Amino acid sequence: MMQDEIVDILLRAGIPASTKGFTYIHDALELMDRDSYYFSGKVCALYAKIAKQNGANSSQVERAIRYAFEEALTRGNLESVEHYLDPINTRNSNELKVLFLRWKQETRQTEKFSYDTISAYRAQIYNEILDEMNALTSKLRQAASNVPSQKMAM
Repeated sequence: MMQDEIVDILLRAGIPASTKGFTYIHDALELMDRDSYYFSGKVCALYAKIAKQNGANSSQVERAIRYAFEEALTRGNLESVEHYLDPINTRNSNELKVLFLRWKQETRQTEKFSYDTISAYRAQIYNEILDEMNALTSKLRQAASNVPSQKMAM
């Protein structure tokens, strides 16, 4: 699920999926999500970890990420790019942080929407059940009040 979310956000940000940078940025966001150590400015350690996972070296990872961000900034949809990336401070570390924060912000909004939707459904179901119970109670009371009158008529 998290992988699908990351792929989706990278595509919306205009990161070309055909570049190695796409994979490396994906890995970076996963690592940043799992361990806050990488988010707090430890970009060299992040590159080293991604390089080790992918059989590359740190400079290849840095270059591929920089290229992917440059492609998004120069060829991507301007509105989407500005939403997910920072067109002013285009250093890799800044772009990774901005992208990560926007992803998390969207995730929280989606979770809040899901929670609010579930709460609304619960309230609706509760009210429907309560209405049915009141209707049944009313019918039972009416039936109970009719029973003694039928016995007296006999």
